Amino acid sequence: MCYTTMVHNLEFEICACGPKFAGCGNGKGMVIGMGDLDFSTLGQEIGEKIEQFVNSREMKDVQENIRRTVEGRMEDVRRSAKDMADYVNKNMEAYQGSFAKGAHKESRERTCPESQRRQLPVVRRPQGRVIGILLTIFGTCGAIIGWPLALLGYTATFVAGMMEEGIVASSVLGVFAAACTFAAVAGGFLRRRAGRFRKYVKTMGQKDFYAIKGLAEAVHKSEKFVVKDLKKMIHKGWFKEGHLDAQETCFMLTEESYQLYLNAQKELERRKEEADRLAREQEMLENDPVRKQVKLTVEEGNEYIRRIRNINDDIPGEDISNKLYRLERVCKEIFDHIEDNPEKLPDIRKFMSYYMPTTLKLVQTYHEFSEQPVQGENITSAKKEIEEMLDNINQAFEKMFDKLFADDAMDISTDISVMSTMLAQEGLLEDGIKVK
Repeated sequence: MCYTTMVHNLEFEICACGPKFAGCGNGKGMVIGMGDLDFSTLGQEIGEKIEQFVNSREMKDVQENIRRTVEGRMEDVRRSAKDMADYVNKNMEAYQGSFAKGAHKESRERTCPESQRRQLPVVRRPQGRVIGILLTIFGTCGAIIGWPLALLGYTATFVAGMMEEGIVASSVLGVFAAACTFAAVAGGFLRRRAGRFRKYVKTMGQKDFYAIKGLAEAVHKSEKFVVKDLKKMIHKGWFKEGHLDAQETCFMLTEESYQLYLNAQKELERRKEEADRLAREQEMLENDPVRKQVKLTVEEGNEYIRRIRNINDDIPGEDISNKLYRLERVCKEIFDHIEDNPEKLPDIRKFMSYYMPTTLKLVQTYHEFSEQPVQGENITSAKKEIEEMLDNINQAFEKMFDKLFADDAMDISTDISVMSTMLAQEGLLEDGIKVK
């Protein structure tokens, strides 16, 4: 309850919690904090004056005494009000400045990391955490209540001799207690799994790859347990893009990292197959001298072709380039055929020992002549002779390549002749077909 009184145009409100200065008669006022002025003494003095007024009924004396009491403290009120206003203004400015700095810092700390940190493909709130907590709480409470009641029921049944009714009631309590125990255990399992999920995510941080061994150390479990745990979480969709490697030693958090892993695996398999192929070829070469010699011959021939190609790239002129392209093509065909038919290696011995080195020498000479700053009569004549010789070489090499198929053509002709004779003897050929 509060009382209001006017003293020299000053309005005071006296409440149970202490006096409060309300304002002046002109409508202006201020509020003064209780911690800055000792209003308890003022209230006590005013209360004593009011009590004197009640006892003596002398209104004028009471008002005069109250006026003197209040006027004695008004200077303190004004001074405290001014100090309070200065204090509030000063602290408001400081608060606004610190708030602006703090808000800027908080905004920078809140927005900058979030803009730099990418969103991981994981669920924010794994299913089962809340259910696990509820199952644990209610299951534990039910088990604590149910088991003692069930045991008490069984005991009372045997003591009182009410076998049929007591056993049924006690059995119901026992089933209830068992169900609550199972719920508590299941709830604990769900809570622990959700906790491990958060631990996995925290341990991996922003990494796309993480070793199973490191995750096992983080949750204090075996690697086998962690692998099964991660598979269940992937199946439940907690790790939206999670994958395990083939050896189950590494966990990949994103689809991009998994594709990188698959590409690396394919490249590794390709290199392994290439290494196996080279190993088989090396073993075959060691066990087969002819094939080994063929390999060396083909490598030497390819080196001739490479050097001719490099010179061709430097020599100007379309005609000479076409001649050299034709030379490269027929030489490559010869070496490819020898590689597939090692038994024909003796047919190109002279080709390798004389023709190819001489041809390369002619091409190199042509290149040297082409680089001379002055193209005199002798240089021009020599270049023309080399160009004509290259035409002859190309024709000769093409005939040589054709001769490599001479035995094959002869074998085919023999087979055709024999078959035609047999068909004629059987009367299976039409009239007019002659057997050669």
